[in-house]
This record gives sequence, structure tokens and C-alpha cells, in this order.
Amino acid sequence: QFLRDASDVSNLIAGQAALGAVTGVAYGTLTQSLRDATLGQLSFSEASRAAAIGTAGGLSPSQLEGLSKAAKNASVVLGRDLTDSFNRLIRGTTKAEPELLDELGIVLRLEPAMKAYANSIQKKVKDLTQFEKSQAVANEVLEQAETTFGSITKIMDPSAFALQRFAVAFDELMMKVQKGTAELM
Repeated sequence: QFLRDASDVSNLIAGQAALGAVTGVAYGTLTQSLRDATLGQLSFSEASRAAAIGTAGGLSPSQLEGLSKAAKNASVVLGRDLTDSFNRLIRGTTKAEPELLDELGIVLRLEPAMKAYANSIQKKVKDLTQFEKSQAVANEVLEQAETTFGSITKIMDPSAFALQRFAVAFDELMMKVQKGTAELM
């Protein structure tokens, strides 16, 4: 299992570099910004995967960062695992799946979200492109997340995240060992 994980880590890093070369997206920087948005509580592998999934789904770096902050805040307010909250927000937004977002207290209604976005860009809902529809969903999710969880950052003590940051730091150490092991193979 250790050797398989080592190979996966090496492949993830190489894949991120190759994808960045093709798309022009600085995935390393984007991955780090997602980790920073969660105050270091998100592992490299989770942030890296989400960066790739989110950009492929039409999300901008700022939207991905906003979803990362929302996941951190939701996990605190709801007592949920940060990684699970993060994955639900990314997948729920990119796939426009209300079921994934419901458990986080975000009620996504596609029709009103599409109407609001169409009005904001002065279009009819039926004329929205697929990309514009994805932006409508992202805007709605981010707006609800900010309304529901945004104020938590003002009152939350950052030291409350120490244990999760320690777990992530240990994960990062193991990733370095795995990467070194994979290079020896």
C-alpha cells in the first residue's frame, strides 16, 4: 500500500505539472491557495485534485478559493470533516447536484439560480451557455455559503485548527517520504 501511495503521489505531482503546461493554469500555485484558504487544513492531494476538477468544471481560481473558505467555515459550524465538506462543495458546484450541498445547509434551486444569473448578464435563461449555467450555480453556492457561514471567521479562534493542521503536516511529511521512495524505484 505504501508503494502504491508513493506512486500515486508522484503521478499526481507529474500530472499536475503536465496539465498546467497544456492548460496554462499554474496548478501548483492554485493548489497552495486552496490550502491557504483552509488555513493549512487541506492536504496537497485533496487540494490538487479539487483544483483540476474545479477548473475542468469551469470554476475560476477565485471561485475555488471561495469554496475552500466556505468548506473550512462549514466544517467548523456543522462539526463536519473539512475534506468531506470541501469535496461536497466542489462536486456539488461543478455537477450542479443539490443533494451534495444539502448536508451543508446550502439549498441549491437551479431555476432561481439560473434566472438570477441570466438577469445579471442581461440574457434569457434559455440563452445561457453551459459555461454561464455553471457560473450561475457557482455564484449561488458561494453566496449562500457566505450568508450562512461567512461570519464564523470573525469569531473563530485560529488555534482551534491546530490538530487538523498537525494531521496535514504529518500527511505532507509522508508524501515527501513516498515521493522519495517512488524516485528510488
